Amino acid sequence: MDKCASFDYRCVICMGDFSVGEQLRILPCMHSYHKDCIDDWMMRSFTCPSCMEPVDAALLSTYETS
Repeated sequence: MDKCASFDYRCVICMGDFSVGEQLRILPCMHSYHKDCIDDWMMRSFTCPSCMEPVDAALLSTYETS
């Protein structure tokens, strides 16, 4: 199983569940986080907090949950 291809319904940075209407960022490895949580994380480290894969900031995506 690919450790970077799963979708979780919880932000592993703050451990909070994703709610409808929240902005999420999905990293190239397909892990999802609250936008504010991962933005703060990326100020310190350009790696995914779940799988530690390097993240190219130009590839970050933002989505609003619905």
